[in-house]
Amino acid sequence: MTGLTKRTLWRYIQDGRLSAIREGRGKRTSVPLTEVLALIERSLDAEARALVLAADGGDAEAQCDLALRLLELDRPVAAREWFTRSARAGYADAMCWLARDLLVGRCGGRDDAAGVLWLSQAAAAGSSLAEAMLVALHGEGCRRARAEADLAAVDEQLDAVERRVLTQALRETAAARAETAALEVV
Repeated sequence: MTGLTKRTLWRYIQDGRLSAIREGRGKRTSVPLTEVLALIERSLDAEARALVLAADGGDAEAQCDLALRLLELDRPVAAREWFTRSARAGYADAMCWLARDLLVGRCGGRDDAAGVLWLSQAAAAGSSLAEAMLVALHGEGCRRARAEADLAAVDEQLDAVERRVLTQALRETAAARAETAALEVV
């Protein structure tokens, strides 16, 4: 999140600018979140600080939202880490984002099989977007693009699926609201 390398963070721990928290033998070393926030170049507003704290506290939806913010800030490697945390916690939207990333490699290395696996898990969790993306991935155009490693074409096709699914969801929501409003008038 800080944009600093692990080497620099270790140097900060060694020279006392950061405190190390070790959770036990063989465990990862952590630093207090307040100290990390102080290192971030851009100052965080209250909303962003709350998001970071919620994500760090294990809130899967906040982890996915933080990953999306990191993508906006052109921090794809950090975004993938937060998508992964959120997806592992069972958040279907994060599973879809992580799957797309793994399929096209926007945030790092590609892993087609892992991308399909995450989409399958999101679909099993009830994500209609993931279901539609799986259908598209197995369609002729996407299969060919994947075989030719034409990542831009795969990304375009998945974008088209996402637009179609989201537009349909908006139409259904609008129709349901209109029906509810009509019932209230009667």
